[in-house]
Amino acid sequence: MKQDIKLGAYGWRHAHWSTTFYPEDLPVEEDDDWRLAYYSNEFNTVMVPWTYWQTEPLPDCEKWLDDVHDDFRFFIECHADMFEFISPAEFTDCLKKLGPKLSALVFLDDRSVATDSLESLNLLIDTLGLDVFTTGDTASLTTKRQVQNIWRPDKVQTSSFAFIEDDLLDLRSARVFVEDFVASICNEGHKPEQSTEQQPGLQSEQQSGENDGQFSMIVSHPQLQASDLGRFRSVLEIMGC
Repeated sequence: MKQDIKLGAYGWRHAHWSTTFYPEDLPVEEDDDWRLAYYSNEFNTVMVPWTYWQTEPLPDCEKWLDDVHDDFRFFIECHADMFEFISPAEFTDCLKKLGPKLSALVFLDDRSVATDSLESLNLLIDTLGLDVFTTGDTASLTTKRQVQNIWRPDKVQTSSFAFIEDDLLDLRSARVFVEDFVASICNEGHKPEQSTEQQPGLQSEQQSGENDGQFSMIVSHPQLQASDLGRFRSVLEIMGC
């Protein structure tokens, strides 16, 4: 059964990519940062780490949209500590600018759900009509939106979103990740669901970017090279994903 799987990395501002992936003459200074545009030429999704919101000024999400192609999608990591640098209102405004290219919010750490800003996060999720992916502890989330578990190699479960912490040097193991991910989808007959709720304004527009009937894999590792992520993409293509 063929699955359409989007592949990307956990962030695109990796220092060790500056000499192995990004051209040496590529501008990477504040408003003249072309790394995302270059990255999007190779990959079609990315998870934005919560630390990306620590900058002054705040990220220019409208420029992010200009930097990526039409089929590109963003996953946004949420963490309690991020609200030391950005207010929930500012965060909401930034995410609104991403429009239909915003796929979901992701909570990688159970502790990140227990936050004083939880009420604002729940409101943000419902207002923007976003899906949410978590490690499984959703007790603190009161959102009315759909909440899914994150698929991980060490915690196999049905989900449309996989998070893999691997350097991808062993492509045989990487192929197993894909096989297990697809098998979990097929065995459960899983298809990404969308909420039937309809709210006026932004939500109906936003829903056009939710999953798009597709599945996504984000890869994170301190030594991950873009070239190895590219080889992994070739594995997906060979497997018909």
